[in-house]
Amino acid sequence: MRTTRILAAAAAVVTGWLLLAAPAPAATAGVVPDPTTDACRSVAPTARLVEMTTPKSEGVFYTACATEVATAERMGFKRTTTPLGQVATRPFRGGVPLYRFRVASASSYILTSDRDEYAELKDSARFIEEGVVGFIGRTGDSAKRIWRFHFDHESKWRIAIAAHADVIRRDEPGWTLDGPHGYFR
Repeated sequence: MRTTRILAAAAAVVTGWLLLAAPAPAATAGVVPDPTTDACRSVAPTARLVEMTTPKSEGVFYTACATEVATAERMGFKRTTTPLGQVATRPFRGGVPLYRFRVASASSYILTSDRDEYAELKDSARFIEEGVVGFIGRTGDSAKRIWRFHFDHESKWRIAIAAHADVIRRDEPGWTLDGPHGYFR
């Protein structure tokens, strides 16, 4: 009886280890794990949002998950030097989720915190929801305000803080301002 319990406990440990060591189910565009899995949960209250260009520069990818960054880098995604900010890792009073969607036909991503836009994207066959990358404030410091841009006539989006938004408008032709989307922490 004691041997059976020891074997059962050992099997449970090995099974748990195998589940953790096994690759996560393929998320869209092969970037795993998705931001809603345990591998991306953080005990820290905030995490830095990272901007990366996708292979062949089809789009811009965002994550606050170190595991996702490492996987994306192995797949050829490249970090940018765009200054961003911190997102909360858990919901907070006055905060909203920052959702990530991928264009179904390309390696291009869009972030939104707007409920109506979220519903439109979710209902569209053109986009695949990839989860919440973090939580941002509805109000906050104007220097930490998040602005979203789209590239003219392409399915390509990016975000920027206020100071960098001015640089994009001045130095990077083709990007059009969509509007504000909340505040970094």
